[in-house]
Amino acid sequence: MKTFDAVVVGGGVIGCSLARDLAGHGWKVAVIERGAKPGEESSWAAAGMLSPSAEAHEGSPLFELGRASLKLYRAFAKELSLETGIDPQYRSEGTLLLFESEMERQRILPAIEWQKSRGAAIEELSAKQVREHEPRLNGRTAGFYIADDHQIDNRLLVRALVESCRRRGVSLITGEAVQEVEHTGGKVNGVALPSERIAASRVINAAGAWAGSILVRELPPAPIRPVKGQMIALNPPAQVLTRVVRSHSVYLVPRSGGRVIVGSTMEDAGFDKTPRSGALARLLCAAQRLCPDLEESTIPEFWAGLRPAAPDSLPIIGPTALDGYWVALGHFRNGILLTPITTQIVSSWLLTGSPGFHADALLPQRFGM
Repeated sequence: MKTFDAVVVGGGVIGCSLARDLAGHGWKVAVIERGAKPGEESSWAAAGMLSPSAEAHEGSPLFELGRASLKLYRAFAKELSLETGIDPQYRSEGTLLLFESEMERQRILPAIEWQKSRGAAIEELSAKQVREHEPRLNGRTAGFYIADDHQIDNRLLVRALVESCRRRGVSLITGEAVQEVEHTGGKVNGVALPSERIAASRVINAAGAWAGSILVRELPPAPIRPVKGQMIALNPPAQVLTRVVRSHSVYLVPRSGGRVIVGSTMEDAGFDKTPRSGALARLLCAAQRLCPDLEESTIPEFWAGLRPAAPDSLPIIGPTALDGYWVALGHFRNGILLTPITTQIVSSWLLTGSPGFHADALLPQRFGM
């Protein structure tokens, strides 16, 4: 039987980042990924926005959690680039959050004012000023410039993390779904796969939308549901945007080289990842309304992914009632953003006994785990 210090269930960015960090501290670690390749579910399907402002509702712990993670990101991306030669293309041009009417402005203003009270750098812009920032926009929308929102190419991030795991000796076991976390006498002793058992004294469930399918006897299933998001990639004939643009109906994320990622829907559709024409057409119309020059774009790709959502829309991070069983789940729309801080919390907790971040609101005990 194979034996490890820790088994990470789920090979997305959070699972691979955790495995990478633990391996860097000398642990023998395995990542078990149900898919054919690590990182090609929700991590691959994301847009890569690093946007604490998207969760800036008064009192939400997600805002400070996101800001803490963003502070770690530049060094995190640079370290990965130096280690693997794969540059995740961290970008810090900020975000334009647009509104088309005074009613829309009033709807988002409380969150904007609360962010500013917490020290966020936000500037309100007239329609003319928005056009000065992004000349290819339609010129009819005013908005807010949020300097603290950044972005990364999530697919390059996936590749860099997987390569780093390989270089650090992490065992990547793919095409296998963990069926059960096994334990004896109240302590974890490994996981059961369809073809074998793997021994480990610590198991970390980072399985995203599939987390609830893993049996842990005497604990309730992880309360995670999939939320479908459909997206489109566009190749315009020339570069049309320099920074992320968001409105109430669509977001546009420019990549190096000119590609623009258009997203996204929010659908309770179970585990259906099939793109649908109606949703894609609505995204295209909203994108072209904001940026008419996108009408001449080609469409190299469209897809759907499944965001892992907890009942209260907060992540579930930390140790459970079962000794040795940990979870890093429910990151919903913020898995890419929260990767560094989730890694820091869980790794610090495992290595030192302290999370190093005030994480009480995120504990799995709130769901009886």
